[in-house]
Amino acid sequence: MMTTSRVVSFLIAFVIAVPVMLTMFRDNGELTREGWVKSLIFAGSVAAIAAIAFGRSRQ
Repeated sequence: MMTTSRVVSFLIAFVIAVPVMLTMFRDNGELTREGWVKSLIFAGSVAAIAAIAFGRSRQ
């Protein structure tokens, strides 16, 4: 179930994860469309896992 705290946890984790993933998926120091897509997908995955874990620890 999506609660406000999980949504906030997801957004915070997503905002932190995107720049980290962009750094990881740079192609020879340049940001490409493929790099952006990979970064957003992986950041969303990391943020979802963090939101689920944070939500369970508070219950």
